[in-house]
Amino acid sequence: MDKLLATVPKNMLAFLAIVGFILLIALVQPPASVCDSQLEIIQHSQRHFLFPDPKSKLVKTTKFEKLRDQCKITNSPGGCYELFQKMKTFLHDLGTMGGECASAVGDVSEYKRAMIETADLMVRLAWGDAPPSAYHAKFGWLDTADISLYCTLKARLISTYGDEFWNGFREKMMKDLPGAQTLPRNQIWDMSIFSENCARYP
Repeated sequence: MDKLLATVPKNMLAFLAIVGFILLIALVQPPASVCDSQLEIIQHSQRHFLFPDPKSKLVKTTKFEKLRDQCKITNSPGGCYELFQKMKTFLHDLGTMGGECASAVGDVSEYKRAMIETADLMVRLAWGDAPPSAYHAKFGWLDTADISLYCTLKARLISTYGDEFWNGFREKMMKDLPGAQTLPRNQIWDMSIFSENCARYP
Protein backbone atom coordinates (compact mmCIF):
# COMPACT_ATOMS: atom_id res chain seq x y z
CA MET A 1 0.00 0.00 0.00
CA ASP A 2 2.81 2.39 0.94
CA LYS A 3 4.57 1.64 -2.37
CA LEU A 4 1.34 2.33 -4.28
CA LEU A 5 0.84 5.65 -2.51
CA ALA A 6 4.47 6.59 -3.20
CA THR A 7 3.83 6.28 -6.95
CA VAL A 8 0.82 8.66 -6.82
CA PRO A 9 1.72 12.34 -7.24
CA LYS A 10 1.20 14.40 -4.08
CA ASN A 11 -1.11 16.80 -5.89
CA MET A 12 -3.35 13.88 -6.85
CA LEU A 13 -3.35 12.57 -3.27
CA ALA A 14 -4.36 15.99 -1.97
CA PHE A 15 -7.14 16.24 -4.56
CA LEU A 16 -8.46 12.77 -3.72
CA ALA A 17 -8.39 13.59 0.00
CA ILE A 18 -10.41 16.77 -0.51
CA VAL A 19 -12.98 14.99 -2.73
CA GLY A 20 -13.29 12.20 -0.16
CA PHE A 21 -13.83 14.73 2.64
CA ILE A 22 -16.54 16.55 0.68
CA LEU A 23 -18.33 13.28 -0.09
CA LEU A 24 -18.19 12.30 3.59
CA ILE A 25 -19.71 15.64 4.64
CA ALA A 26 -22.46 15.30 2.01
CA LEU A 27 -23.34 11.82 3.28
CA VAL A 28 -23.39 12.81 6.94
CA GLN A 29 -25.17 16.16 6.40
CA PRO A 30 -26.89 16.41 3.00
CA PRO A 31 -27.33 19.95 1.60
CA ALA A 32 -30.64 21.58 2.47
CA SER A 33 -33.29 21.50 -0.24
CA VAL A 34 -35.21 24.58 -1.35
CA CYS A 35 -38.19 23.40 0.73
CA ASP A 36 -35.98 22.91 3.80
CA SER A 37 -34.64 26.42 3.42
CA GLN A 38 -38.12 27.92 3.06
CA LEU A 39 -39.43 25.95 6.03
CA GLU A 40 -36.53 27.18 8.11
CA ILE A 41 -37.41 30.79 7.25
CA ILE A 42 -41.07 30.25 8.18
CA GLN A 43 -40.15 28.45 11.40
CA HIS A 44 -37.95 31.38 12.35
CA SER A 45 -40.75 33.87 11.67
CA GLN A 46 -43.26 31.78 13.66
CA ARG A 47 -40.95 30.85 16.54
CA HIS A 48 -42.83 33.07 19.02
CA PHE A 49 -46.28 31.93 17.87
CA LEU A 50 -46.37 28.24 16.98
CA PHE A 51 -43.31 26.97 18.82
CA PRO A 52 -42.43 27.04 22.55
CA ASP A 53 -39.75 29.53 23.50
CA PRO A 54 -36.49 27.50 23.50
CA LYS A 55 -35.01 29.92 26.04
CA SER A 56 -37.73 29.24 28.60
CA LYS A 57 -37.48 26.01 30.59
CA LEU A 58 -40.66 26.70 32.55
CA VAL A 59 -43.17 27.89 29.94
CA LYS A 60 -44.04 25.04 27.57
CA THR A 61 -47.24 26.49 26.07
CA THR A 62 -47.13 28.42 22.83
CA LYS A 63 -48.59 31.82 21.99
CA PHE A 64 -50.98 30.01 19.66
CA GLU A 65 -52.36 27.91 22.52
CA LYS A 66 -52.85 30.97 24.72
CA LEU A 67 -54.62 32.93 21.99
CA ARG A 68 -56.75 29.92 20.98
CA ASP A 69 -57.93 29.47 24.57
CA GLN A 70 -58.57 33.20 24.95
CA CYS A 71 -60.67 33.16 21.80
CA LYS A 72 -62.70 30.19 23.04
CA ILE A 73 -63.37 31.78 26.43
CA THR A 74 -64.22 35.30 25.26
CA ASN A 75 -66.05 34.22 22.08
CA SER A 76 -65.87 37.78 20.78
CA PRO A 77 -64.21 39.80 18.01
CA GLY A 78 -61.84 41.46 20.49
CA GLY A 79 -60.90 38.20 22.17
CA CYS A 80 -60.13 36.46 18.87
CA TYR A 81 -58.58 39.36 16.97
CA GLU A 82 -54.94 38.61 17.73
CA LEU A 83 -55.29 34.89 17.00
CA PHE A 84 -56.91 35.60 13.63
CA GLN A 85 -54.28 38.20 12.69
CA LYS A 86 -51.39 35.89 13.54
CA MET A 87 -53.00 33.03 11.62
CA LYS A 88 -53.38 35.30 8.59
CA THR A 89 -49.66 36.10 8.76
CA PHE A 90 -48.80 32.42 9.13
CA LEU A 91 -50.96 31.40 6.17
CA HIS A 92 -49.46 34.21 4.09
CA ASP A 93 -46.00 32.84 4.89
CA LEU A 94 -47.07 29.35 3.82
CA GLY A 95 -48.47 30.84 0.63
CA THR A 96 -45.00 32.02 -0.38
CA MET A 97 -43.83 28.40 -0.66
CA GLY A 98 -44.06 26.59 -3.96
CA GLY A 99 -46.61 23.84 -4.49
CA GLU A 100 -43.80 21.27 -4.57
CA CYS A 101 -43.21 21.99 -0.87
CA ALA A 102 -46.77 21.11 0.24
CA SER A 103 -45.72 17.72 1.59
CA ALA A 104 -42.89 19.34 3.55
CA VAL A 105 -45.40 21.70 5.17
CA GLY A 106 -47.68 18.77 5.94
CA ASP A 107 -44.93 17.02 7.85
CA VAL A 108 -44.66 19.84 10.42
CA SER A 109 -47.09 18.87 13.20
CA GLU A 110 -47.23 22.41 14.64
CA TYR A 111 -48.49 23.77 11.32
CA LYS A 112 -51.12 21.06 10.90
CA ARG A 113 -52.36 21.48 14.44
CA ALA A 114 -52.67 25.27 14.16
CA MET A 115 -54.64 25.06 10.91
CA ILE A 116 -57.00 22.30 12.05
CA GLU A 117 -57.68 23.75 15.48
CA THR A 118 -58.31 27.24 14.11
CA ALA A 119 -60.67 25.94 11.42
CA ASP A 120 -62.49 23.87 14.07
CA LEU A 121 -62.75 26.89 16.36
CA MET A 122 -64.09 29.19 13.64
CA VAL A 123 -66.80 26.72 12.63
CA ARG A 124 -67.89 26.43 16.27
CA LEU A 125 -67.82 30.20 16.84
CA ALA A 126 -70.08 30.73 13.82
CA TRP A 127 -72.47 27.95 14.85
CA GLY A 128 -72.77 28.93 18.50
CA ASP A 129 -74.12 26.96 21.45
CA ALA A 130 -77.19 25.92 19.47
CA PRO A 131 -78.10 25.62 15.78
CA PRO A 132 -78.44 29.06 14.11
CA SER A 133 -82.05 30.23 13.92
CA ALA A 134 -81.85 31.12 10.22
CA TYR A 135 -79.58 30.82 7.20
CA HIS A 136 -78.42 34.45 7.43
CA ALA A 137 -77.32 33.83 11.05
CA LYS A 138 -74.86 31.08 10.13
CA PHE A 139 -71.84 33.37 10.55
CA GLY A 140 -72.55 34.30 14.18
CA TRP A 141 -70.42 37.36 14.96
CA LEU A 142 -67.76 36.50 12.37
CA ASP A 143 -67.36 39.24 9.76
CA THR A 144 -66.27 39.10 6.12
CA ALA A 145 -62.55 39.21 6.99
CA ASP A 146 -63.01 36.30 9.41
CA ILE A 147 -64.84 34.17 6.84
CA SER A 148 -62.06 34.98 4.37
CA LEU A 149 -59.57 33.58 6.90
CA TYR A 150 -61.71 30.44 7.28
CA CYS A 151 -61.72 30.02 3.48
CA THR A 152 -57.95 30.45 3.32
CA LEU A 153 -57.57 27.80 6.03
CA LYS A 154 -59.84 25.47 4.08
CA ALA A 155 -57.87 25.99 0.87
CA ARG A 156 -54.53 25.46 2.62
CA LEU A 157 -55.70 22.26 4.34
CA ILE A 158 -57.00 20.89 1.03
CA SER A 159 -53.84 21.80 -0.90
CA THR A 160 -51.65 20.25 1.80
CA TYR A 161 -53.62 17.16 2.86
CA GLY A 162 -56.14 16.63 0.05
CA ASP A 163 -59.92 16.76 -0.46
CA GLU A 164 -60.47 13.48 1.37
CA PHE A 165 -58.87 14.86 4.51
CA TRP A 166 -61.03 18.01 4.42
CA ASN A 167 -64.20 16.04 3.72
CA GLY A 168 -63.50 13.77 6.69
CA PHE A 169 -62.84 16.77 8.94
CA ARG A 170 -66.06 18.47 7.76
CA GLU A 171 -68.32 15.43 8.21
CA LYS A 172 -66.95 14.72 11.68
CA MET A 173 -67.48 18.33 12.74
CA MET A 174 -71.01 18.48 11.34
CA LYS A 175 -71.99 15.59 13.59
CA ASP A 176 -70.30 17.14 16.61
CA LEU A 177 -71.77 20.66 16.56
CA PRO A 178 -74.14 21.47 19.47
CA GLY A 179 -77.67 20.32 18.68
CA ALA A 180 -76.70 18.88 15.30
CA GLN A 181 -77.39 15.31 16.34
CA THR A 182 -81.16 15.84 15.94
CA LEU A 183 -80.95 17.60 12.58
CA PRO A 184 -80.76 16.17 9.04
CA ARG A 185 -77.40 16.66 7.32
CA ASN A 186 -78.73 19.09 4.71
CA GLN A 187 -79.98 21.42 7.46
CA ILE A 188 -76.65 21.27 9.31
CA TRP A 189 -74.94 22.06 6.01
CA ASP A 190 -77.19 25.03 5.28
CA MET A 191 -76.81 26.49 8.78
CA SER A 192 -73.01 26.11 9.05
CA ILE A 193 -70.22 28.05 7.40
CA PHE A 194 -69.25 24.83 5.62
CA SER A 195 -71.90 25.76 3.04
CA GLU A 196 -70.40 29.20 2.34
CA ASN A 197 -69.08 29.66 -1.20
CA CYS A 198 -65.41 30.49 -0.69
CA ALA A 199 -65.09 31.64 -4.29
CA ARG A 200 -66.66 34.90 -3.08
CA TYR A 201 -63.60 35.69 -0.95
CA PRO A 202 -60.28 36.79 -2.51
